[in-house]
Amino acid sequence: MKPYLLPALALLPYLTHAQAPTTTAPAPDSYRAAVGVLGSYRTAGLLGEVRATRRLGLKLAAVRQSDGTVAGEYSAAGIGQLTYFLPSRLPWLEPTVGLGGIYSAYHWQQRGGHGTLQDLNVGGSFGANVRFHRRLRTGLLVFGANGFRAGYDEAAGTMRKTGRRLLVLPALTLEVLL
Repeated sequence: MKPYLLPALALLPYLTHAQAPTTTAPAPDSYRAAVGVLGSYRTAGLLGEVRATRRLGLKLAAVRQSDGTVAGEYSAAGIGQLTYFLPSRLPWLEPTVGLGGIYSAYHWQQRGGHGTLQDLNVGGSFGANVRFHRRLRTGLLVFGANGFRAGYDEAAGTMRKTGRRLLVLPALTLEVLL
């Protein structure tokens, strides 16, 4: 046999599309809960999750947001969502969608007055987590909520809700899986 034929014979199964038996990657370790942080350019918060089943869980977040233009003015929110973990062929990728409630509080401080507007409404999220370690993951979540608009009422000297608007909050996450 010619010596240059040996490498060609070794590659023959790949050249003829015959595949050797493959093994699937082991499923990632399951976890019952996760805790972590989330943030964006104007937002910081804490994030928690409890898994009910392999595909369903409850996600909780506490968020504070400030644009820094008015000292003492900020928004805070508490978010609770039923979360569905979408199937993925990649064991390290976890796409998610969620739907639930959001409590928000807007602390305003203008023209010598201050106060807090509160609201309870519905919100949702979608995103994806990447598990880069057995017990660590990072991801991108986009929260959406039916928020409110606020305007200053000169006659009353206070801030009032003036309408509704879609609020979108993208956030990066880092979580520890328990």
